[in-house]
Amino acid sequence: MAETHQSATRLTLECVAGKDQNRRIVVDERPVRIAHAALQPNLAVSELTPAQGYIIARAEKGQLLLDAQNCLLPVYLNDQEIKAANMRDEDVLRIGNSIWCIRPAASLGERFSDLIGLEALTDFKFSEVFSEVFKKHTQEDMEEQLITGTARHTPALSELAVGWGKPWLFARLLGWSALLALVLYVAFDFFRNIKLIPGLIFVGSFAVPFSTLIFFLEMNVPRNISIFKMMQLLFIGGVASIFVALIFFNRLDFLNSFFGASAAGIIEESAKLLIVIALMGKTRQYNWILNGLLFGAAVGTGFAAFESAGYALETMLGYNSVEAGAVLILLRGVTAPFTHIIWTANSAAALWLVKGDRPFSWNMVQRPVFLRVFISSVVLHMLWDAPFSLIPLPLVLDLKFVILGVLGWVITLRLIQAGLRQLSDARREAGVTTMSLSASPPGLLPQPDGDTQRETQQVTPP
Repeated sequence: MAETHQSATRLTLECVAGKDQNRRIVVDERPVRIAHAALQPNLAVSELTPAQGYIIARAEKGQLLLDAQNCLLPVYLNDQEIKAANMRDEDVLRIGNSIWCIRPAASLGERFSDLIGLEALTDFKFSEVFSEVFKKHTQEDMEEQLITGTARHTPALSELAVGWGKPWLFARLLGWSALLALVLYVAFDFFRNIKLIPGLIFVGSFAVPFSTLIFFLEMNVPRNISIFKMMQLLFIGGVASIFVALIFFNRLDFLNSFFGASAAGIIEESAKLLIVIALMGKTRQYNWILNGLLFGAAVGTGFAAFESAGYALETMLGYNSVEAGAVLILLRGVTAPFTHIIWTANSAAALWLVKGDRPFSWNMVQRPVFLRVFISSVVLHMLWDAPFSLIPLPLVLDLKFVILGVLGWVITLRLIQAGLRQLSDARREAGVTTMSLSASPPGLLPQPDGDTQRETQQVTPP
């Protein structure tokens, strides 16, 4: 029975065959409408067109109560056409040519998926995505990788080979910038020339964050955002978000009194997202989830880099020791890919999932699919700054940071998957057949067509 697998008032429908294969829809005791993405982006079924109406579903006593009175597309339960029926564990539901079953959900990973409202990873393979990192690439390859988002280098939807990108340039930049920071530190240690300190602070603070940002640029499969736009968001967004956060800290002092250091999670995540909205919220040009992910990563990178530089200077002056500041930069560099960059990237991607090609409006932040991800970023940040520890570890100081960092990236990868599914759905709706990898235009990351899954997303072709 369903009660043995999951809550009696919370059931999960999974598509086991058809256009929406592996997509899951979570239904509880509240009636919900299952429809086309244009009508119901959170519970989208590709088989239904906007003109074909919707299906009402709710969970009750381990069964799924279905009402298809308002659906013009035939709906079948166990090969019998229905207008209203109760679906149980062993039953098979057919909507058009898609087959759906009630899916037992009991694992920790699945509960985490339900909690944040994002589909579990189904086709991400670490070894495949990062397979290009250790391969040889020419200087021309590196230049081509950064030529993106210009009038001549923005591919049309029909030209995209939609699938997981294979980033590699970020690893090169990380190695070079880390080497440069080491050279500056050794040079200062040898010459004791104070003029080297600004360079050490700048390179040390920006090296890892910027390299991580390049990863997000490489994962932006639509390739419609230029390096110039990204740098604008990094510097302008980084400075502006710090300024707004300082205002919030000043005006919301009661949060500091109540939460202590953890108040930064509420204040800083809100400030960074507000700047993303202020800079890019009104645009209708960049309407993909992956675009929002990159915008958030850029602002988060700027915030992280400028904050690290400030902390390094404060430490050097406070302890009268360049070594103390250098150690701080090292620690913040190691943890940079797991903090501000992904927290803001996740929040912005979730907002773009709701926003689509529409200008930003405040009712968008009330949508559960956004709130779940944004709150997860706030909570991860608050726990990161919270004064408790688990098990001491070298370099990262504590196991707590490892766990929180991994959770942040799990959400990031699921949002990338949602973005890829959005692109794939848009291509299908536009009548674009899967592009041959051999036909992918220069500058694109050739990948197999990826029908990644997402239960709550908005499909908005440009």
